[in-house]
Amino acid sequence: MKKFAFVAALSVCAVSLISLAPAQDMSKKILPTMRFNVKAAVERTPEQMDAFDATFVSPGQVREAAVRPTMDEAQYAAMKHAADLAPRMASRPDALPATSPLAAISTKFAGASECDAGSGCWIPPDVAGSIGKSQFVSTSNDVFEVRSKGGTLLSTKSLNGLFGYSTQSMFDPRVQYDEEFQRWIVTADAFPENSSVQIFGLAVSKTSSATGSWYIYLFNVTGIGGAGSFFDYPMLGISQDALLVTANIFSPFQGSSLFSIAKARVYNGFGFSVPVFTGLQATLEPAHQLLTDQNPYSWLAAAPGNSSVIDMYYEGFAANAFSAFIGGPFSVSGVPGFSFPPSAPQPSACGGATLDTLDNRFQNAGTQNGDLYYQVHTVANGSFAEPRYYIISGLLSFAPAVAVWHDVFANGSSWDFNPSVASDPAGHFGLNWSTTTPAAGFPNGNPGMHFADNNGGNPSGTSGINVLTSASCYTSGSPQRWGDYSQVSIDPGPGSVSNTNTKIFWPVNETVPSVNFWSTEIAKIIW
Repeated sequence: MKKFAFVAALSVCAVSLISLAPAQDMSKKILPTMRFNVKAAVERTPEQMDAFDATFVSPGQVREAAVRPTMDEAQYAAMKHAADLAPRMASRPDALPATSPLAAISTKFAGASECDAGSGCWIPPDVAGSIGKSQFVSTSNDVFEVRSKGGTLLSTKSLNGLFGYSTQSMFDPRVQYDEEFQRWIVTADAFPENSSVQIFGLAVSKTSSATGSWYIYLFNVTGIGGAGSFFDYPMLGISQDALLVTANIFSPFQGSSLFSIAKARVYNGFGFSVPVFTGLQATLEPAHQLLTDQNPYSWLAAAPGNSSVIDMYYEGFAANAFSAFIGGPFSVSGVPGFSFPPSAPQPSACGGATLDTLDNRFQNAGTQNGDLYYQVHTVANGSFAEPRYYIISGLLSFAPAVAVWHDVFANGSSWDFNPSVASDPAGHFGLNWSTTTPAAGFPNGNPGMHFADNNGGNPSGTSGINVLTSASCYTSGSPQRWGDYSQVSIDPGPGSVSNTNTKIFWPVNETVPSVNFWSTEIAKIIW
């Protein structure tokens, strides 16, 4: 009788929970337009990667073209030019300092640089990096590097060497660490082989070590946009049970695409068949869903060019190859107006060269935590560029709205751009961005890396700490390509089970250690 009563009680609870679930707007349901059928992975060892790199000669294209706008190129150029012509302000009012101590830098060390891996000297850096249990993995064009938490270099490979692909150079890498299953995931694009073949690579570590063997998938993404199309600016997100990949599809611009793959398939090297969704808002960013999050839906967000709109989608059954669907777009309420950021000037000793701040797109994965979604992008404030971050609530009720937003910057006369954000389950978040302060002169005003957090309350205006100031700057090109993205990740702690409430953030961003030469810097920042 007791057993029966217990089961009955569970049934009542289940009915009660179901009755409280918010109704979805099924009129916004989007179905896939095609499928990818991908064979089982090829296992690739470090020895195979080293042997590949010993003879690999880069096919070329070591300088990426200007970022591909998701609107008419002439319109984009005109809007950026107009932003650059805004009347130059000497300074803006500084905000009051935080009321409690901010985070402190525990350690920092160099990451991947322009000519690493012996596959050419790539421009721009396209910085990405993530922290694991004992390693930091950084990727950039065309580099894959593994370091200890103290900065010791453990492994360097080219992306081509990692994937075992030599026909075209690989670029636009992303890296995430799955804290729950303790695996590394790396993705990268290749330039098209011809009008009907462009390869996209997905790599999953077989263990928690990034220096061991990997499962490698290579598949043709040209079918998404058709012959002559270009799969660009791919993004990588993690949900409870799936990996999410988005990309902009060009020639001409056709919107964003999305597909998701069950972790159970790729973490075991199995083949997969997955649906592909197309014609979505650009540039669509998935999220890194925290391992404690029980939200069954994976949310994505886009800030379309100069629209003052944030659109969101959710994906249901992301790991189910035949039931996955998207809901949206949902226009987020409470979004303040925004516009294209102007290019960032450098000190006069740098010869007048400015740095590209891109458009107002989101540039890397956000963070999803239950009802909340965290994202950041670069906007204009008069003649200044500055990051604006958002905490968006209402995911559980399918009514996303801005709960918190603020602009942040290094100081009253700085230009600030290339931001990223990460949050932990308790709502502690960190912001990472690039900055210049021409008024401070050379070298104090050179390009640098800044970090802010909500340890003293939600940051606003002048915020955070200077992580680094570059020893040099760019003296050619105006605007000079800067990295297309940066990244922040949260330390999963030393125990056998991950704990992302450590309040330890690991940002990675670009630096210029010598004239016209980029490198990256990694920092460990503790509250």
